[in-house]
Amino acid sequence: MGLRGLLWKTALATTKITAKVAWGTTKVTAKVAAGTTEFVAKAVYNNREELAAVAGAAATIAGKAALGTAKLAGTAIVVAVENPRKAAIVAGAAAVTGGVALAAAPALGAAVSAAGFGVAGGALSGAAASSAGLAALGGGSVAAGGLGMAGGTALIAGVGALGGGAIAGAVTSGEKT
Repeated sequence: MGLRGLLWKTALATTKITAKVAWGTTKVTAKVAAGTTEFVAKAVYNNREELAAVAGAAATIAGKAALGTAKLAGTAIVVAVENPRKAAIVAGAAAVTGGVALAAAPALGAAVSAAGFGVAGGALSGAAASSAGLAALGGGSVAAGGLGMAGGTALIAGVGALGGGAIAGAVTSGEKT
């Protein structure tokens, strides 16, 4: 047997061993997966009453939050109808400051990135810094489960509108219409 034959036998033996290891790994993985599935199924079944109670409590909380939001919206409508001038001033101020904040969002995103937030905190410039900062404010990229640049832009515009509306509301709080 020459060198070529020895190399052939070595390669064949290595292939057989690799195949056996792969098959063994596959069998172990299948057993682990089956065991995990059975464990989870038993855990869910054995705790079904508690899970139902948690789901019921979550539904109750969501219902109460929706009712509270509806009451708050109703109160806001009543106040707006009773004070139309004040409501118009507050809405106008919110629209203006929200619009200004929306226009300033790219610059604010770049500032956020330069301050060290985001993936490459402080290492980016220009449009990349703006995009990274807005995505950081939006809870991360869409691919990572966040709201991305759109979320960051909405946050900035919303905070701007809220700030303008709050200031206008405070300034006009003593006015009678």
